[in-house]
Amino acid sequence: MTTNNELLTALENERRYVASELHDDVAQTALQLGLQIGICNKLLERNKLEMLAEQLSQLEERAQLVSTQVRAMITDMRTPSVEETDGISEYLQQIIEIHHQRNGAVVTYRNRLSAQSLNLPLQQMLTVSRIVQEALMNIRKHAEAKNILLDLFEDSKYIYVTIADDGKGFNPAEISNRQTGKGGAGLANLYARAKAMGATLKITKGTMTGGTSVVVALPK
Repeated sequence: MTTNNELLTALENERRYVASELHDDVAQTALQLGLQIGICNKLLERNKLEMLAEQLSQLEERAQLVSTQVRAMITDMRTPSVEETDGISEYLQQIIEIHHQRNGAVVTYRNRLSAQSLNLPLQQMLTVSRIVQEALMNIRKHAEAKNILLDLFEDSKYIYVTIADDGKGFNPAEISNRQTGKGGAGLANLYARAKAMGATLKITKGTMTGGTSVVVALPK
């Protein structure tokens, strides 16, 4: 049963995660823009027009970069419209499509759920989709993976969602023990989202293929 504290934890982790992403990418590029504008002003005062032209060209490139970073963040945080999908399977296929548009590793999608299990309640469908979306985003940013397996299956008690990659892997315990603002925000989000809907989430090192495996077990 979801508690208010669990929902608040999930929301707070989401807020910190967005703040971390803004700091690491957009804020850093914006800071460079400000510094470069100061250089341009000094070059203009000294009539160093050739050097100014070079700096302005770099400034234009950085302005385009910050625009790309903002659009990428919006794409990563965007969830497809529920009204435009028919159950969790199609919902996840749209997320995979966005992942591939972001030049993510190739995803093999395997769906072994019954027709009944595919029709998840709205809250569960949104939560599962966001866990998958954030897991794919983390793989794109950190794993250097070439292949990803997204596998949906079930038994009599649980629906399982597995996201496994063949990337460089990491130590889940080491990362999850970090403070949210120091590199553990993505994992904290995954755990908090799963807990908020009464599910369990395990992150383990890969075996034969290396990489990392994320498994969500959602009670039926």
